[in-house]
Formats: sequence, C-alpha cells, structure tokens
Amino acid sequence: GIGRRKPAAQRRSTGKSKKAPENNVPPQRGGFRRAISASSLSATSAQAPAPSNAKAYENVVIADALRDHTRDKCRAFINSLKGIMIGSDPESKEVMDRLTFSLSMENGFFWDDAYASDALDDMARSDIFKSVLTKLQGLVSCHPDEVEPKSKEARRRLTFFVNSLFMDMPNAPSIHDMFSWNVLTPYYKESVTLNKAELETRSDALGVSTMLYLQTLFKADWANFLERMGLQDEEKVWSKKFVDETRQWASIRAQTLNRTVSGMMYFEKALRLLANLERLDDDTTNDLMGEKFGYIVSCQVYGQMKKDQDSKADDIDKLMHRYPHLRIAYIDSVRLNRSGDMAFYSCLVKSDGNGKIQEIYRVRLPGNPVLGEGKPENQNHAMIFTRGEFVQTIDMNQEGYFEEALKMRNALQEFAKRDGPMPTTILGLREHIFTGSVSSLANYMALQETSFVTLGQRVLTK
Repeated sequence: GIGRRKPAAQRRSTGKSKKAPENNVPPQRGGFRRAISASSLSATSAQAPAPSNAKAYENVVIADALRDHTRDKCRAFINSLKGIMIGSDPESKEVMDRLTFSLSMENGFFWDDAYASDALDDMARSDIFKSVLTKLQGLVSCHPDEVEPKSKEARRRLTFFVNSLFMDMPNAPSIHDMFSWNVLTPYYKESVTLNKAELETRSDALGVSTMLYLQTLFKADWANFLERMGLQDEEKVWSKKFVDETRQWASIRAQTLNRTVSGMMYFEKALRLLANLERLDDDTTNDLMGEKFGYIVSCQVYGQMKKDQDSKADDIDKLMHRYPHLRIAYIDSVRLNRSGDMAFYSCLVKSDGNGKIQEIYRVRLPGNPVLGEGKPENQNHAMIFTRGEFVQTIDMNQEGYFEEALKMRNALQEFAKRDGPMPTTILGLREHIFTGSVSSLANYMALQETSFVTLGQRVLTK
C-alpha cells in the first residue's frame, strides 16, 4: 500500500494538544481538523447533532484504511514479541516495558490518527524507505524453496558457518584489543590470472577448453555473470570492456594465485565491517588495518619475471594495485664483477597508490637463500617482513571465505588460553579441498585429507 499511497498536500497534525472549542466560539476555517479512525466513523455518523441556534464545531473525518490496517498488523506483531519474551529476565522486562509504552502513547502512532497518517505520508515520499520495504517484503513473503540458495557451494558454506557458531570458542575482543597477525603464502611460477589464450586453448585429450569446462562446471554462476554484466551475446565477454572481468571470473574458480589472494584479503573486509559495527571512524579503521593485519606473498622469482617482462609479473602488479595492503617479497640477485660473484637481496614491494610499484625494504643476504627445498626456503627469506604477533601460513592453492574471516578474532584468542604448563604456539585450522567436486579421484583425495589430517589432528591433540 505504501507504494500506491498518495500523500496529502498538507500535514494533518499540528503537533499541538487537542482542545475542544467552546459553544460560543465560531468555527475557524483552516484551523485544526480533528481526525478519527475509520472504526469510529459509523458511530460518529449515527449521532445526530443537538438542535441549537449556535453554530456547531465542524468535524472533519479523515478515513485512512491503510493506517488502520498498518496499526492492526503492528499491534499483533508487538504483542507476539511480548508473548515470546521471558518476563523474569531483566533485559527482556525492559524491552517489554518499552513495547507496552509504545502501544499506550496518546500522541503516538497507535492512537493519534492525524500523526499516524502523516507518518505514512512521509514514508510514501521516501524512496529509500520504499526500497527497503520492498526488499523486506520480498524476504518475508517468499516460499522457503525460493529463499534457499540454488548453489550447492553456497548451501555448504552457510551450513558450515551456522553450525560453527554453536561450537565452544573464545569470546572476541574489540578491534583495538585483538591479536595482530600476518598471512604468508609461498609462490613460484604458478598461474596468477588466467588469460584468454590459457582459457581458450583446447586440450589434446578431450578437446575441451578451460573456459568451456568452467562454464559447464559453474553453469549457474556463468549465467549470473552474464546477467550482471548485461551481456546477451557470449562472444562479447572478450571485448576490451569485459575482458578483465571475464579473466577474474575464471581465475577465482581455478587454482590460481588470484583466487588465493582474493580469499585472504577477505580478512581485511571482515575487519573493516567489524570496525564499522564498533562505530570507529575511517581514519582509525585505516590505521588499525595496517596494524592488525598484513598479507605477504613470497614470490621467489618475481624480480626475474620483471626482467624477462613476463605477463605473470604484470598480473601480480595488478593484484597489488587492487589490494593496497598486499606485499610481495622476492629474492633479487645482482652480479658484482666479471668473475661471476653474485649478491642476493630479500626485497619487499607494494603499490604506491598511483599505479606504480614502490620498493619498501632491500636486505642483503650472506648468500643464496635457497639451500634446500624451494618452498620452505621461499617462506624463510620473507619471514623477516612479517610484523604481526602470529603468522598464518597459506598454500598457493587455498582460498578464504568472508564469513569465516569474521571468526578470526575468536580463533586468535586460542593463543591466550593456557591449559597446561606450556602456552599454545600452533593452531591448526581445517582446510576445504575445493577441487573435490572435479572428479571421483579428487573427491577421494579430499575425503582422505579430511580423515587423516583434520580428524587425525583433533584426536592426537587430545
């Protein structure tokens, strides 16, 4: 009814207390008009005025069916809320008292007809209120089957998140008091962001391109992507306007560095949301982001990629420009003389915010840091650039979720607990193998990971 309501040209209420006029006072045109509800309209019309030579006070009846219908619905809703509350609880009792007071206010929405009609008129004029009301009506009036997400992945994530809220976990401190941590990811030469050639190249075995495989595996997501981009012809996805979005869509559904970085940077978005809920201003929030969270990707051969003008280096630069708090650590080698002596440096770079890459630190090493296996040595040389109280190590083929990032404050509080003589130094978190849906073999390997790693660690811990 709000969308079709036509607000009155003038307000019905004046904000002054009502006072019945004396019999010897003539009626005033344009003064306060008494408003009565539609339920008392029949009773008012049935009363005949007493015969008198004096002019009677002019009653103007305001019939508003939407107002009366809204009142009835609101009264029933408030009474239902009062019915489910526990009266013995002090907080519930305070809320019940406030609800009772709102129902009994003489000049409030439930008893002042003119004020209630004007309030509905104000709502009808507000585009924001009508937009919110339309979305709210859509949420509460949908069939349960329509509300449930169609995507299996969305249902899995929502189910896991809701079930995890009932587990025994530490209380979350404020943003100011939480522990700080850095995320460290080792990277060598894996794919960063899939380009058009990689996506459209057909394999020799099946003759299926990577793009066609992803479109088939994520059919609903691809249809949503085309709708979001406003595309009717799929051939236009490789136009200059949409090519970056298409590459991003495919990359976050494959085993790429882009997927890992995008998932880990959800930690920053989650912290910003929590800071907003704590009513922190933007300057304070920006300062806390650099203090409480940092993400370092140890790209061992990033310097060599830049020298060779590799496209993967350009894709890494785009990730730094997209996420200002992302840092890239790499090993740089410089030839000292003709005899071949080399100097090795651990370097850290970031985006300067103006489209260029800025070097922050350059630390000279006593020699080649890669002495044993490449992956641990790649992590070790970048460890000096971490600034948090704790370090979270994430492999290149992992990802993160926003809803799980909201619980990171609680997870870090595990280090504050001390069950035995020694403090907690290592915290293991379960890993979801997102490639488990690719094939039967991949599903078997994912189940093996869950059985022998996640469940095994929990048993051995106890």
